[in-house]
Amino acid sequence: MKKLSIIGNGYTAKFLSKEALKKDFEVSIITRNISNPKKNVHYFNYYDSKNIAEKLSKENIISTVPPNELGLDPIIQNYKKSIALNKKKIIYFSATSVYGVGNIDEKTKPDPKHSRGLIRLNAEEEWIKTNSDISIFRIAGIYGPKRHPMIRYLEGNNQIIVKKDYIPNRIHVKDLSSITIQYLVENKNNRIVNICDQNKISSYDAIKYVTTKLKLKKPSIIKYNPNKVSDNLKSFYEFNRIIKCRVVENELKYKYKYPDYAKALLTLTKKLIKNK
Repeated sequence: MKKLSIIGNGYTAKFLSKEALKKDFEVSIITRNISNPKKNVHYFNYYDSKNIAEKLSKENIISTVPPNELGLDPIIQNYKKSIALNKKKIIYFSATSVYGVGNIDEKTKPDPKHSRGLIRLNAEEEWIKTNSDISIFRIAGIYGPKRHPMIRYLEGNNQIIVKKDYIPNRIHVKDLSSITIQYLVENKNNRIVNICDQNKISSYDAIKYVTTKLKLKKPSIIKYNPNKVSDNLKSFYEFNRIIKCRVVENELKYKYKYPDYAKALLTLTKKLIKNK
Protein backbone atom coordinates (compact mmCIF):
# COMPACT_ATOMS: atom_id res chain seq x y z
CA MET A 1 0.00 0.00 0.00
CA LYS A 2 1.25 3.50 -0.87
CA LYS A 3 1.99 5.64 2.16
CA LEU A 4 1.22 9.36 2.42
CA SER A 5 2.13 11.72 5.24
CA ILE A 6 0.23 15.00 5.33
CA ILE A 7 1.98 17.64 7.41
CA GLY A 8 -0.52 19.88 9.18
CA ASN A 9 -4.03 19.14 10.41
CA GLY A 10 -5.89 22.22 9.22
CA TYR A 11 -8.87 22.77 6.98
CA THR A 12 -7.40 21.29 3.81
CA ALA A 13 -5.83 18.21 5.45
CA LYS A 14 -9.25 16.75 6.25
CA PHE A 15 -10.26 16.79 2.58
CA LEU A 16 -6.86 15.59 1.37
CA SER A 17 -6.91 12.59 3.71
CA LYS A 18 -10.44 11.65 2.66
CA GLU A 19 -9.50 11.75 -1.03
CA ALA A 20 -6.27 9.82 -0.44
CA LEU A 21 -8.12 7.05 1.39
CA LYS A 22 -10.40 6.64 -1.65
CA LYS A 23 -7.28 5.97 -3.73
CA ASP A 24 -6.00 3.33 -1.28
CA PHE A 25 -3.25 5.34 0.34
CA GLU A 26 -2.26 4.60 3.91
CA VAL A 27 -2.68 8.11 5.33
CA SER A 28 -0.86 9.70 8.25
CA ILE A 29 -1.30 13.24 9.53
CA ILE A 30 1.62 14.86 11.30
CA THR A 31 0.44 17.60 13.62
CA ARG A 32 1.19 19.50 16.80
CA ASN A 33 -2.40 19.09 17.92
CA ILE A 34 -4.19 15.79 17.42
CA SER A 35 -7.81 16.92 17.55
CA ASN A 36 -10.97 15.55 15.90
CA PRO A 37 -9.26 12.38 14.62
CA LYS A 38 -10.80 10.82 11.52
CA LYS A 39 -11.44 7.12 10.98
CA ASN A 40 -8.71 5.16 9.16
CA VAL A 41 -6.18 8.00 9.45
CA HIS A 42 -3.02 7.59 11.54
CA TYR A 43 -1.95 10.57 13.63
CA PHE A 44 1.60 11.37 14.70
CA ASN A 45 2.86 14.06 17.05
CA TYR A 46 5.08 16.54 15.22
CA TYR A 47 7.51 16.56 18.16
CA ASP A 48 8.03 12.78 18.06
CA SER A 49 11.26 13.47 16.22
CA LYS A 50 12.45 9.88 15.78
CA ASN A 51 9.26 8.56 14.17
CA ILE A 52 8.61 11.74 12.19
CA ALA A 53 12.15 11.82 10.80
CA GLU A 54 11.75 8.25 9.58
CA LYS A 55 8.37 8.90 7.94
CA LEU A 56 9.54 12.07 6.22
CA SER A 57 12.52 10.25 4.72
CA LYS A 58 10.52 7.32 3.27
CA GLU A 59 6.93 8.31 2.45
CA ASN A 60 5.09 10.53 -0.01
CA ILE A 61 4.66 13.96 1.59
CA ILE A 62 2.21 16.82 1.27
CA SER A 63 3.10 19.81 3.43
CA THR A 64 0.22 22.19 4.12
CA VAL A 65 2.12 24.16 6.78
CA PRO A 66 2.72 27.85 5.96
CA PRO A 67 6.02 29.60 6.69
CA ASN A 68 6.44 31.80 9.73
CA GLU A 69 6.55 35.59 9.60
CA LEU A 70 10.29 35.48 8.81
CA GLY A 71 9.69 33.38 5.73
CA LEU A 72 11.23 30.29 7.32
CA ASP A 73 9.56 26.94 7.02
CA PRO A 74 9.28 25.09 10.37
CA ILE A 75 9.31 21.67 8.67
CA ILE A 76 12.59 22.36 6.90
CA GLN A 77 14.05 23.86 10.08
CA ASN A 78 13.32 20.70 12.06
CA TYR A 79 13.40 17.86 9.51
CA LYS A 80 15.65 19.08 6.72
CA LYS A 81 17.89 15.99 6.70
CA SER A 82 14.96 13.57 6.37
CA ILE A 83 13.35 15.53 3.54
CA ALA A 84 16.68 15.75 1.72
CA LEU A 85 16.94 11.93 1.81
CA ASN A 86 13.37 11.33 0.58
CA LYS A 87 13.07 9.70 -2.87
CA LYS A 88 9.26 9.64 -2.89
CA LYS A 89 6.89 12.34 -4.18
CA ILE A 90 6.94 15.58 -2.18
CA ILE A 91 4.34 18.31 -2.67
CA TYR A 92 4.64 21.68 -0.96
CA PHE A 93 1.54 23.88 -0.77
CA SER A 94 2.43 27.48 -1.57
CA ALA A 95 0.27 30.35 -2.83
CA THR A 96 -0.32 32.41 -5.97
CA SER A 97 0.80 35.49 -4.01
CA VAL A 98 4.36 34.74 -5.20
CA TYR A 99 3.35 36.09 -8.62
CA GLY A 100 3.07 39.67 -9.81
CA VAL A 101 0.22 41.08 -11.88
CA GLY A 102 -1.32 40.20 -15.25
CA ASN A 103 -1.80 36.85 -16.97
CA ILE A 104 0.08 34.12 -15.14
CA ASP A 105 0.96 30.50 -15.90
CA GLU A 106 3.55 28.04 -14.55
CA LYS A 107 6.30 29.55 -16.70
CA THR A 108 5.77 33.04 -15.27
CA LYS A 109 8.61 34.12 -13.00
CA PRO A 110 7.65 34.99 -9.42
CA ASP A 111 7.40 38.71 -8.74
CA PRO A 112 5.75 39.16 -5.34
CA LYS A 113 4.40 42.63 -4.65
CA HIS A 114 3.70 42.19 -0.95
CA SER A 115 5.42 40.70 2.10
CA ARG A 116 3.00 37.74 2.03
CA GLY A 117 4.29 36.74 -1.39
CA LEU A 118 7.92 37.30 -0.46
CA ILE A 119 7.55 35.07 2.60
CA ARG A 120 5.94 32.34 0.51
CA LEU A 121 8.67 32.57 -2.12
CA ASN A 122 11.40 32.29 0.52
CA ALA A 123 9.76 29.15 1.87
CA GLU A 124 9.53 27.64 -1.62
CA GLU A 125 13.23 28.22 -2.12
CA GLU A 126 14.02 26.49 1.17
CA TRP A 127 12.14 23.38 0.07
CA ILE A 128 13.74 23.34 -3.39
CA LYS A 129 17.24 23.66 -1.92
CA THR A 130 16.47 20.79 0.45
CA ASN A 131 15.06 18.39 -2.16
CA SER A 132 15.35 19.27 -5.84
CA ASP A 133 12.61 16.80 -6.87
CA ILE A 134 9.86 18.65 -5.01
CA SER A 135 6.66 19.88 -6.66
CA ILE A 136 5.44 23.34 -5.64
CA PHE A 137 1.67 23.84 -5.77
CA ARG A 138 0.80 27.54 -6.02
CA ILE A 139 -2.76 27.65 -4.80
CA ALA A 140 -5.46 30.33 -5.13
CA GLY A 141 -7.87 31.27 -2.34
CA ILE A 142 -9.38 28.09 -0.89
CA TYR A 143 -13.09 27.94 -0.16
CA GLY A 144 -15.58 25.20 0.63
CA PRO A 145 -17.86 23.93 3.40
CA LYS A 146 -17.62 26.15 6.49
CA ARG A 147 -15.29 28.52 4.63
CA HIS A 148 -17.04 30.88 2.24
CA PRO A 149 -18.37 34.49 2.24
CA MET A 150 -22.05 33.58 2.53
CA ILE A 151 -21.51 32.47 6.14
CA ARG A 152 -20.88 36.05 7.18
CA TYR A 153 -23.59 37.24 4.81
CA LEU A 154 -26.28 35.12 6.46
CA GLU A 155 -25.13 36.40 9.83
CA GLY A 156 -26.20 39.88 8.74
CA ASN A 157 -23.19 41.46 7.02
CA ASN A 158 -24.21 42.06 3.40
CA GLN A 159 -21.42 44.53 2.60
CA ILE A 160 -19.16 43.50 -0.29
CA ILE A 161 -15.92 45.30 -1.11
CA VAL A 162 -15.76 46.07 -4.82
CA LYS A 163 -12.72 47.20 -6.76
CA LYS A 164 -13.08 47.97 -10.46
CA ASP A 165 -11.76 45.20 -12.73
CA TYR A 166 -10.59 43.10 -9.76
CA ILE A 167 -11.29 39.37 -10.17
CA PRO A 168 -10.02 37.03 -7.43
CA ASN A 169 -8.66 33.55 -8.07
CA ARG A 170 -10.24 30.69 -6.12
CA ILE A 171 -10.31 26.91 -5.77
CA HIS A 172 -12.84 24.66 -4.05
CA VAL A 173 -11.14 22.55 -1.38
CA LYS A 174 -12.55 19.35 -2.91
CA ASP A 175 -11.05 20.20 -6.30
CA LEU A 176 -7.73 21.03 -4.66
CA SER A 177 -7.73 17.66 -2.90
CA SER A 178 -8.74 15.69 -6.01
CA ILE A 179 -6.10 17.40 -8.16
CA THR A 180 -3.40 16.76 -5.57
CA ILE A 181 -4.15 13.07 -5.11
CA GLN A 182 -4.54 12.52 -8.86
CA TYR A 183 -1.11 14.12 -9.28
CA LEU A 184 0.32 11.62 -6.78
CA VAL A 185 -1.44 8.63 -8.32
CA GLU A 186 -0.20 9.52 -11.81
CA ASN A 187 3.29 10.18 -10.43
CA LYS A 188 3.70 13.53 -12.17
CA ASN A 189 6.93 15.43 -11.71
CA ASN A 190 6.37 19.11 -12.45
CA ARG A 191 8.32 21.71 -10.50
CA ILE A 192 5.45 24.25 -10.47
CA VAL A 193 1.72 23.56 -10.56
CA ASN A 194 -0.89 26.33 -10.41
CA ILE A 195 -4.19 25.44 -8.75
CA CYS A 196 -7.33 27.53 -9.29
CA ASP A 197 -10.62 27.29 -11.13
CA GLN A 198 -10.82 28.87 -14.58
CA ASN A 199 -14.27 30.50 -14.69
CA LYS A 200 -13.46 33.93 -13.33
CA ILE A 201 -16.13 36.04 -11.62
CA SER A 202 -16.05 38.92 -9.16
CA SER A 203 -17.06 38.34 -5.55
CA TYR A 204 -19.93 40.80 -5.92
CA ASP A 205 -21.36 39.10 -9.02
CA ALA A 206 -21.10 35.66 -7.42
CA ILE A 207 -22.85 36.76 -4.24
CA LYS A 208 -25.47 38.68 -6.20
CA TYR A 209 -26.17 35.49 -8.16
CA VAL A 210 -26.73 33.55 -4.92
CA THR A 211 -28.91 36.19 -3.28
CA THR A 212 -31.04 36.55 -6.39
CA LYS A 213 -31.58 32.80 -6.65
CA LEU A 214 -32.47 32.47 -2.97
CA LYS A 215 -34.37 35.77 -2.73
CA LEU A 216 -32.07 37.09 -0.02
CA LYS A 217 -31.21 40.68 0.82
CA LYS A 218 -29.21 42.27 -2.00
CA PRO A 219 -25.49 42.86 -1.39
CA SER A 220 -24.38 46.36 -0.50
CA ILE A 221 -21.40 47.73 -2.41
CA ILE A 222 -18.46 49.19 -0.48
CA LYS A 223 -16.00 50.79 -2.89
CA TYR A 224 -12.46 49.64 -2.26
CA ASN A 225 -10.40 52.23 -0.40
CA PRO A 226 -6.80 51.20 0.37
CA ASN A 227 -6.74 53.65 3.27
CA LYS A 228 -9.66 51.95 5.00
CA VAL A 229 -8.73 48.26 4.85
CA SER A 230 -6.26 46.15 6.79
CA ASP A 231 -2.80 45.46 5.41
CA ASN A 232 -3.82 41.83 4.93
CA LEU A 233 -6.88 42.74 2.83
CA LYS A 234 -4.83 45.25 0.88
CA SER A 235 -2.44 42.47 -0.14
CA PHE A 236 -5.35 40.74 -1.88
CA TYR A 237 -7.00 43.71 -3.55
CA GLU A 238 -4.00 45.73 -4.69
CA PHE A 239 -2.76 43.27 -7.30
CA ASN A 240 -4.88 41.78 -10.05
CA ARG A 241 -3.68 38.53 -11.60
CA ILE A 242 -5.34 35.92 -13.80
CA ILE A 243 -3.97 32.46 -13.06
CA LYS A 244 -3.81 29.80 -15.76
CA CYS A 245 -3.33 26.14 -14.80
CA ARG A 246 -1.52 24.49 -17.70
CA VAL A 247 -0.48 21.34 -15.81
CA VAL A 248 -3.95 20.69 -14.42
CA GLU A 249 -5.64 21.20 -17.78
CA ASN A 250 -3.09 19.82 -20.27
CA GLU A 251 -1.29 17.07 -18.35
CA LEU A 252 -3.75 15.89 -15.71
CA LYS A 253 -6.70 16.77 -17.94
CA TYR A 254 -8.63 17.31 -14.74
CA LYS A 255 -12.37 17.95 -14.86
CA TYR A 256 -13.31 20.40 -12.12
CA LYS A 257 -16.04 19.35 -9.71
CA TYR A 258 -16.76 23.02 -9.06
CA PRO A 259 -15.71 25.00 -12.16
CA ASP A 260 -18.26 27.76 -11.51
CA TYR A 261 -17.74 29.68 -8.27
CA ALA A 262 -21.19 31.28 -8.27
CA LYS A 263 -22.96 27.92 -8.62
CA ALA A 264 -20.70 26.32 -6.03
CA LEU A 265 -21.43 29.17 -3.65
CA LEU A 266 -25.16 28.69 -4.23
CA THR A 267 -24.86 25.00 -3.30
CA LEU A 268 -22.86 25.80 -0.17
CA THR A 269 -25.39 28.44 0.87
CA LYS A 270 -28.36 26.12 0.39
CA LYS A 271 -26.68 23.53 2.62
CA LEU A 272 -25.89 26.17 5.21
CA ILE A 273 -29.51 27.37 5.34
CA LYS A 274 -30.81 23.78 5.47
CA ASN A 275 -28.59 22.86 8.41
CA LYS A 276 -29.46 25.91 10.50
